[in-house]
Formats: sequence, C-alpha cells, structure tokens
Amino acid sequence: MSDGNDCAGDGKPEASKAMQHDEAPHDPSEQPPLPPVSITDIRESPRRPGRYLLTLSDGRHLVLGVSALADSGAARVGLTLSPDTLASLQRESTITELADRALGFLARSRRTRRELEQRLRRREPDAALIAASLDRLEASGVLNDIDSADAEAAARLRRGEAPSRVKQTLRQKGIGDREASHAVSKAVEEGGFDELSACKAVAERRMRSLASLGPDVARRRLTAFLARRGFGGSVLHSVVGELFGRRSY
Repeated sequence: MSDGNDCAGDGKPEASKAMQHDEAPHDPSEQPPLPPVSITDIRESPRRPGRYLLTLSDGRHLVLGVSALADSGAARVGLTLSPDTLASLQRESTITELADRALGFLARSRRTRRELEQRLRRREPDAALIAASLDRLEASGVLNDIDSADAEAAARLRRGEAPSRVKQTLRQKGIGDREASHAVSKAVEEGGFDELSACKAVAERRMRSLASLGPDVARRRLTAFLARRGFGGSVLHSVVGELFGRRSY
C-alpha cells in the first residue's frame, strides 16, 4: 500500500528542480543600459562672455567656448549626444573651466606656469587636463614665464632683495636656471642696481627697529636679516661694519 505523503514528498523536489533549471542565472555585473543624454538648454554665461552653458538631461552642466560648441555640432536643444561626443564635451568643459580659473589667478597677480599648476591641482587631479588648459594660455600669449621672470626680478630688486635671492625665488617658481639668471642680469642692468647701495639702504631701514637692543644682539639680528635677503660676503660685512662702527650707545 502506497503512502500519499511519500508521493507528494517525491514530487515537490522534482518540481523545484525544474523551476531552478528554467530560471536564467543572474549576473550581478550586468547593468541596465544608460538612458540617452540630450541637451535641454543652451545659453551664454552672464558672467563670462564668450562662454556657453549647456544643461544636459542627466543634470550635468557644461561650459564651452563658442568655437568648441560649433566644432562639436552640439548647438541645438533636444540633440541626443553619442557617448563619444558626450565624453569629448565633458573633457572640453573641464579644460575650459581650468583655463578660466587660471586666467582669474593671473588677473590678480603675476604667476608662473608651475604656480598655476599647483593651484589648479587643488581642484582637478588630472595632470593632462591641467596641462592642456595651460597650453592654451601659453599659445594665446596670456601665460609667459619669460615675461613673468623679467617683471618679478625687477620688482624684487626694487624691494631690496639681493640678486642671488631673486634668482633663487625665480627657480622656486619654476623658472629654469638659465632663464632666471638672464632675468636677474637684465633687471640689474636696466635698473642700474648696485648691490652695496641696496644692502645699505635695507640695513638702515632695519636698524630703526633694532635701536632699543644691545649692540651684540642688534648686530646678530641685522646680519641674519640681510642674509635672508640674499646679501652676503664682503657686501654684508662692509655694511654691518659701517653701521655699527658709527652707532653710538
């Protein structure tokens, strides 16, 4: 005599196996296709003339110059962008924004290419995009390390820094050794710079703040101050010796 429970028990596993066999395996790495991206709005930037703001259907906002906009063919609202075109526009937008940011830095103060690279790196980790943005500024003549070195050397000599100190500063800013030497020599010649006279003028101004100190302390502090300005050797010792030789206590 057969047991109905046994038959039912034998049937359930068979049905379960059949269902498992019919189910397609799920691949967790498979992602649904991304929806197409289209342009929903194009307008000129109110703050940056010549720049156009593109709003995309996925919420992104791109900033492009008029030439890039025309060359890409992405100048129509409603246009669906291919993946390649979208990637190209995204890259162009990043380069444009980096170049505009670098221009803002240059408008506020004189900077070399290395200094701009350091500042842009705080915003953009991709060195290739930073280089592309600065290449554009160099090609337009807006960024020129030689002109920057010439102006920086002349300004620092006028402020009372020694030529050796000025050259060191230029090297730290990314100017090559030969270019830095040429900029300093040019500034010395054109400005009629005399190192002994400059050192003496700087020392006399500094002495006013040392008047209340004893001679030994004042002498040490003045010597250290002039050394930080790049003065040394016979020039420094001559000036310090002259000032303390005539100072009365």
